[in-house]
Amino acid sequence: MADSLSFFITDVIALKKLMVEQNIKTNTELAEKSKVSRVTIGNILNGKEQPSANAMYSLASTLKMTPTQAGLIFFKPNLRIT
Repeated sequence: MADSLSFFITDVIALKKLMVEQNIKTNTELAEKSKVSRVTIGNILNGKEQPSANAMYSLASTLKMTPTQAGLIFFKPNLRIT
């Protein structure tokens, strides 16, 4: 669960942009293609959850991310930490 103590957050905007580029229209479609649960996808896209390593790998593969892209998307610094 993402909270104020998380050092990293997922760049949800970049993730949604990749979904559009890959012509993936819904969370359900992304879940089916990536084999990541629809609930987990929803939590990630709503900023409530950071993906597990397995979910990151599946999403990166499904959305055809480069390793650099995946790092920037899944390990965006959380600037709200005080």
